[in-house]
Amino acid sequence: MVVAEYLEAALRRIIAAGEAQGVTLRALGGLAIHLHCPSANHRALERCYPDIDLVTPRAHAARLEGVMVGLGYVPNRVFNTLNGDRRQMFFDVPHGGQVDVFIGDFEMAHRIPLARRLHLEPLTVPLAELFLTKAQIVALNPKDVRDMLALLLDHAPGEGDTETINLGVITALCARDWGLYTTVSLNLARLEHAIVGGAVALEAEAAALVLARIHAIRAALEAAPKTLAWKLRARLGKRLRWYQEVEEVQR
Repeated sequence: MVVAEYLEAALRRIIAAGEAQGVTLRALGGLAIHLHCPSANHRALERCYPDIDLVTPRAHAARLEGVMVGLGYVPNRVFNTLNGDRRQMFFDVPHGGQVDVFIGDFEMAHRIPLARRLHLEPLTVPLAELFLTKAQIVALNPKDVRDMLALLLDHAPGEGDTETINLGVITALCARDWGLYTTVSLNLARLEHAIVGGAVALEAEAAALVLARIHAIRAALEAAPKTLAWKLRARLGKRLRWYQEVEEVQR
């Protein structure tokens, strides 16, 4: 398994090489949370980071392969041929790792727009989008739970983006997309259950802080005015699938 220290150094090399060639790249996923969150090293929250996940603007995608190949990464030719307009993959053969690059937006169970705000952070997407790329996961697994708890333990939800989880960004997206709202709400409940039920053993003060921040996000989601499209979709509820099926990619 590739250690986080190596991946952080590799991430910085990729971003610097991209900037030199006019390609903006920013990290998302567990490694990005690790960069922002000292609590990712907490004994109850630590985990391994096998790969690097990135996003680049759609206009920069044509130059992406040149950046990655120049750094020694090997393109996943079959995957990139089939999916290259929205996602590309590259192998780190010597270390057994992989770089997964989303093009323009993050599209998995739900679509999270990313490209327009990539300039706000030097290495990662902003914290609100970082939160949403985890909170949109329908089948949340233990490492995703730990990632989200580390993010909430170290960063308060509020106004703005400077080391803050921007509630305005989260509520604006969820207020016009009932499906995203529903998945995020379900995952907030799962995080709460993980703490209250003891699945994740945080100290009492840390647990109370995270629970308060979960409640703050939930309250903001509920209070935000909803669009007509949101209200119409809400009438159908969960009788219809509210998320996209995510095809598992062989790594």
